[in-house]
Amino acid sequence: MMIKTKTNRTVIVQCRLSSTRLPGKALKDLGGKPVLSWVLSSMKKVNADHYFVATDEASYEALLPVCREYGFECFAGSLNDVLDRFVSLLNTVKTQTVIRATADNPFLFYEAAEESAALFEEKNEGKSHCDYLTYSGLPHGSGVEVFSAESLKKAAGETSDPYDHEHVGPAFYNHKDRYVCEFVPAPRRFNFPELRTTIDTYSDYLRAVSIVNYMNSKGYEGPYTTEQILEACRSNSVKYPVVLVPSVVKGHGTGHLRRCLSTAAQGGFFVYIPDDKTLTETDSVIAEYVAAGLSQNQIINSIPDESYLPAIVTDTFELTENQLKELSKNRSFISIDEGSRFTDYCDYLLDIIPSYKCERIANKTESGFITMPQNVRDPAKLDSGKKVERVLICLGGEDPANLTIPAAKAFMKKFPEAKITAIVSNEQSPYVDYAGGPNIEFIKPVAGLREKLFEYDIVATHYGLTAFEAVYAGCGVILLPTTNLHKKLAEKYNFAYVGDKSISDSSLDTALCSENLYAKQFLEGDLKGDKKSLSEFLRLLANGKRMCCPVCGIMPSQPDEVISRNETRTYRRCSKCGMVYMAFTTIEDKKYQKAYFFEDYKKQYGKTYEEDFDSIKAQGMRRAGVIKTLCGPGSAGTEKNLFDIGCAYGPFLAAAVDSGFNPFGTDISDDAISYVQKTLKYPAVCSAFPEIDTAEEFGIAQFDVVTMWYVIEHFKDLGSVLRKVSSLVKKGGIFAFSTPSGEGISAVSDKDHFYQISPTDHYTIWEPGRADSILRQFGFKVERIVSTGHHPERFPSIKKSGAKPGSLKWKLTDTLSRAKKLGDTVEIYCKKI
Repeated sequence: MMIKTKTNRTVIVQCRLSSTRLPGKALKDLGGKPVLSWVLSSMKKVNADHYFVATDEASYEALLPVCREYGFECFAGSLNDVLDRFVSLLNTVKTQTVIRATADNPFLFYEAAEESAALFEEKNEGKSHCDYLTYSGLPHGSGVEVFSAESLKKAAGETSDPYDHEHVGPAFYNHKDRYVCEFVPAPRRFNFPELRTTIDTYSDYLRAVSIVNYMNSKGYEGPYTTEQILEACRSNSVKYPVVLVPSVVKGHGTGHLRRCLSTAAQGGFFVYIPDDKTLTETDSVIAEYVAAGLSQNQIINSIPDESYLPAIVTDTFELTENQLKELSKNRSFISIDEGSRFTDYCDYLLDIIPSYKCERIANKTESGFITMPQNVRDPAKLDSGKKVERVLICLGGEDPANLTIPAAKAFMKKFPEAKITAIVSNEQSPYVDYAGGPNIEFIKPVAGLREKLFEYDIVATHYGLTAFEAVYAGCGVILLPTTNLHKKLAEKYNFAYVGDKSISDSSLDTALCSENLYAKQFLEGDLKGDKKSLSEFLRLLANGKRMCCPVCGIMPSQPDEVISRNETRTYRRCSKCGMVYMAFTTIEDKKYQKAYFFEDYKKQYGKTYEEDFDSIKAQGMRRAGVIKTLCGPGSAGTEKNLFDIGCAYGPFLAAAVDSGFNPFGTDISDDAISYVQKTLKYPAVCSAFPEIDTAEEFGIAQFDVVTMWYVIEHFKDLGSVLRKVSSLVKKGGIFAFSTPSGEGISAVSDKDHFYQISPTDHYTIWEPGRADSILRQFGFKVERIVSTGHHPERFPSIKKSGAKPGSLKWKLTDTLSRAKKLGDTVEIYCKKI
C-alpha cells in the first residue's frame, strides 16, 4: 500500500446531475457501478492531501454516498457559477496545487495527472512561476487541469465574464496577459488526441460501455492504466460497435430475440429494444439472459448518433419502412434471414436458416451459425416405430395462429398415454384452464429450451430455429402451418408437416408416417459442417466499409440497385451515372508495394511483373499505335508528352519511348518508381493520384496523352480522379485506359461468379456501353473501344462440349467473342473535347 506524504495538493472532481444532454450521467450505471465511481477511483491514485467532489445543492444528497465510499468529501456550492463553487471550496482548505477533473471522464490517465501535477510544481520552484498547466494531446476525456489555488481565487475576483464563471480554466487561459498558462504537449505515452473517452452524450455512454465490456473480457480491473485504456479504445469491439435489432413484434415469437441476446453476450454487442415493443415475452427473456451474464447496459432503447456509428444488424423477420428510416442512415446495414421487399437497403445479407424466397441472393448462407444443442438423443432411438411417450408443442410462446389447442387435442387423441407439453406465453392464461385431460400440461417459456429438446420424442413447432435444433437433437419434428410461408418452407425443405390448420387426424397421420419425420438424415450435410461463431462473423462485418458511387461521390437517399452479392462484397449500380461499383466490402485495403508486383502478381499470372515486362511492353506498343492514330498528324517525334498514371515498373513508358512519345510516369510504389528512375532512366515520381502536382514535379501542367492501364478500377474516389485527368489533358488530347469489362463473356454468362472472382481492390466495373455517358461528364468523348482478353474456354458452349484449343468450335467461338466484343477486358480511348 502506498504511503502518502504531505503534498499541498487537492484533487477536485467537478460534478452535477443536471446535464441537459445526458441527465444524471454521473450516477448512470457503467459496468455495475456509477460513472462517478470510475472517476473517483482513478483520481484516488493521484497523490494529494485532500479529495473533493464539488457539486451543487440539488445534487449533493444523491452524490454523497458514492463520495464516501471512495474516500472523497462532498462540497456543495453554486449550480451555475462553477468558478465561485471552486473558490468557496478552496476557502475551506489550505492547499497550494489543485488538480481538477470532471465527473464525466471515467477513463482518466491518472499517471498523466500525477506527472502533470509534478511538472506544475517543478515550474513553480524558485523564482519561476506558473498559474495553470495541462497536457495537450490526450484523448478527449482522459486529461486533467492543474492550477494554483491562490491564483484561482485572484482570477475569480478579476473576471465578470459569464463564460469564465460557468467554467474554471477559462478564468486563466482567457486572460493570458495576467496569468502564466502552459499547454504542454503530452509525452508520447499519453498523446492520442484522435481518441475520445468522455461521456457527454448517450453515444459517448455506449462507447464507455463498450470499453468496460472489453476490459472485463480481458480480466482487467479498474482503475485502468493508460495502456489498458488505449488498448480498449483501439480494439475492434470499441472502434466498430454493433447494434443487434431483433423482432419484438407479437406473432414473431422469441427466436429472433434469443438469437440476438445470445450473440450480444458472446460478442459484447448492444441489443436495441424499442420502447414500443409489442412482444409480451421480451422483458422475461431479457431477464433470463441478464441473469446468465449479459450486461444490462447492452440493452438500449435508442440508436447511437453519428458520433459513435454502429453497424446495424437486423434480425427482424421482415423489415418495415419505419425501421429503415430509423436504422439505415449513414451506417453499415446488415440483415439476418431477411424476408422483406427491402433487401436492397441491406449492405450485407446473411442467411442462417434456409429461406423460401430465392429471388434475391444472400451474401452468405451458413447454417453453421445455428447453435445446435449439446444434448442429443441416442441414435438408436431415431425410429418412428418406437413408442411415443413425450410430445412438445412449441409455437414461439404467442401462437399467433392459435394452433396450440388444436395440436394438443390432436396429439392427445393420437397418443392417449403420452405426456403432452405445450409452451404458452403469460398472456395465454385460458390455455392453462383448458381441461383437456390428465396427460396435457401447459408451461411458460422455458429458459435454455435448446438443451431440453432431446427429452421429447416428437416436437411440433413452426419453421424456425427450434425446428432445426430439434432435428439436431434427434427428435421427430412436425411443422405446423402457422403461416402460408411456413407451410411453403416446410414443403421446400422436406420436413414432415401438417397441411391444415384444423390439424385433422389424417393430416397428423400423414406427418407421422413421413420419411422426413426424423429430418436429421436429409439435413445431415448442413448440420455436420464446422460450427461457426456468429458473434465473430458479425464483428468482421462491422469492420466492413460502406461506400458510395466512386464517380458521383454521394450516398443516395434511396439505395442503388444491387447487382451482385458474395461473401466479402456487395456491388450496386449507381442510379445517377450507371456505374457498377463496390458498395460494401470486408476486405482491407491492399498495399501496392513490392509484394504486389512480385508475389501477388506471380500467384495470378505464374511470373513476376518484372519477368512479364517484355510481354506487357508488347501490349504497350500496340496501345501506343492506337494512340498515335488518334493523335493525328505529327504524332511521331518526342514533342508529344505522355503521362502514365500507375506506371508500375515502366513497360508502357518503354513502349511509349519506342513509339516516339516523351514519357513521364507516377506510381504509389516506391520500389517500382525506383526501378523506372534508376534502371529505365525515365522521369517518374512516387506519388498518390490525384494529389500529384505535375507542374511542380515535371514542369508540365498539361499533356498530349494521359494513360492508365489496369489502374482506373483501383480508385475509390474516381470522380476526383477523372476531374484531375481532365485538367491534365490538353484540348484535343487523348485519355486512354484499360480495365476489366462488365460486358465480357464472364460477366454475361455467370454474373455472380464474375463479381466473386473480381479482385477485391477493384472498386468499379466498367461496362463499355456506358463508358461514353460517364466520361462526357468530365469533358471526354469516346473515340475507340478495343475488346481484349478473349477466352473461348469461358464460354458455356466450350465448357459443355469440352472443345480443345485449335479445334473448329474453339476457333469459331474465338471469332464470335471478337465480333461481339465479349472480351473480359477492354481498352477505352477518348479525346478531350
